Amino acid sequence: MRKRPTKEQFGQQLEQFAKELREEMITGKWAPGSFLPPEKSLEIRFGLSNHSIRLGLEQLVQEGWIEKIPSVGNRVVADRPPVHLTVACNHVMLRNLKLAGLIEQFRRLYPWITVEVRSWSGSVPGVDLTERVLTDDLALMDNFQFQQLLERKLTHVFEPFAGSYDLYPQFAAHFSAEDRLLLLPIVLSPLVLCYNKAHFRDSGLAEPNGSWTWDDLIRHAELLYDGRGRYGFAFHIQSMYRWPLFLMQSGERFEWDGAQLRDIRGSRLLDGLKRCKDILHNRKAVPLYLSENNDDIDRMFMEGKLSMALNTYMGLNGWTERQIEYDISPVPYMDSLRTLLITLGVGVNGSSAHKAEAKLFADYLASPEAQSYLYQHTLSVPGLATLPMKQTERSVYSPDRYMLFRETMGSFRTHAELNISSAAFVSLANLLKPYWANMIDEDELCDRLSEALRTEAY
Repeated sequence: MRKRPTKEQFGQQLEQFAKELREEMITGKWAPGSFLPPEKSLEIRFGLSNHSIRLGLEQLVQEGWIEKIPSVGNRVVADRPPVHLTVACNHVMLRNLKLAGLIEQFRRLYPWITVEVRSWSGSVPGVDLTERVLTDDLALMDNFQFQQLLERKLTHVFEPFAGSYDLYPQFAAHFSAEDRLLLLPIVLSPLVLCYNKAHFRDSGLAEPNGSWTWDDLIRHAELLYDGRGRYGFAFHIQSMYRWPLFLMQSGERFEWDGAQLRDIRGSRLLDGLKRCKDILHNRKAVPLYLSENNDDIDRMFMEGKLSMALNTYMGLNGWTERQIEYDISPVPYMDSLRTLLITLGVGVNGSSAHKAEAKLFADYLASPEAQSYLYQHTLSVPGLATLPMKQTERSVYSPDRYMLFRETMGSFRTHAELNISSAAFVSLANLLKPYWANMIDEDELCDRLSEALRTEAY
């Protein structure tokens, strides 16, 4: 008796069946207006059951490749009108997804569909995003930007996704509202500690590991400081994807009495902010460097001026040229083993005039083919949980401990878990600037924080 395929194998068989017929229609083997071979012939050729063949053909009907002619057969659709899709995304995502290559592959599958990327470059997450989401066919955004739209009650513009996807299920909640999945989580990007292996080796120091506290990091950073322009550690303090880490590691969240923020004096939240400040002011470990963005820190690390830095997996895409020997480790911890996670998702505008084609592109980004392309050509973590990952298949330099993310998923946390709105994060960041500069102390910070966040209740 022939063993029945697993659900995963069955899905792969159907996709291979549809893929081969698509390619044959694209290359002209089956010209527009002609009929595909009878279903019985397809059964023999592909070794699939009649039921499976009909499911695969139905998929091609839904995608617009063929049309069923009752009592006649399956005819290749003729005179397909061209479709133009627009995708809104941050300009950094072009790099982190190698989006041009993905679009080129998608065009081979659906030659009548063109995809135009319309990027924005706002320095604050979410700026310029609202109008774009309302007007473009699709949107690529991270979970923090989605939180902003959720708070502005704009997520209704997205067409909910139905059906089964093999993406990591625990991260679907980052893009869900009212139990509906509104974006497909296609890429994961936790924050990690990056370190220069040569600096540790030459200094006779053991490399970072998952047991490190921030005290361990500072002790090593001071030992790695050489007094000649090389410092042990730095990160872009003002990044919304860096400093909240110290709040998350407190194990606490902001609490509210109605619209009034509870005082954080004596809390682990305040301890986290103090720890962040102490690290920033340690001149034996951290340089007094006025970085404008994460790129400044990246450049110093690549030049060998820093021994350690914080970065995300997506941020590592800026380091694909092997300029130094580096690796990654879990971020040091304060009270709990937690790190900040950025999830990247794709959504379809429900008002798009080309909703079906837009969904084809979204589904493609979540497909094994596209996810495999992401793994081969980027350091972003594919969202497809079942994707095989072999380091030898990659075209970019990858740190030896790249697969670390699989063992640390239980430590992933998002901005939303701190129980304040995205607008409150911006207000808090503005208050922290004078605090980091020693212009206000903890008491004044707490007083001003309660007042500033009064109208920013989560």
